[in-house]
Amino acid sequence: MAEAAGDVVSLPTPRGDAVAKRMGRAEAGQSRWWIRHPWGGEAFYGTAEQAMAHMRKRTAEREAAEAKQADRPSPGAEGTEWRA
Repeated sequence: MAEAAGDVVSLPTPRGDAVAKRMGRAEAGQSRWWIRHPWGGEAFYGTAEQAMAHMRKRTAEREAAEAKQADRPSPGAEGTEWRA
């Protein structure tokens, strides 16, 4: 479940919390956010709700990419023999 407290929005993920901090306000209710994921960070412009949706989207993309990579065997893992 996501939590919001003023200028900070956090989202628990399997690898740790994703946290968005408001860096400043812009026109039309949008703000500049710095989003820190367990694997990196990025700037985002939008409302708190849009920042939360963006964090959820990025987390789902990352989890899907990691699951896909986990299903793939490592290069050379099959059929490799080492001889001395």
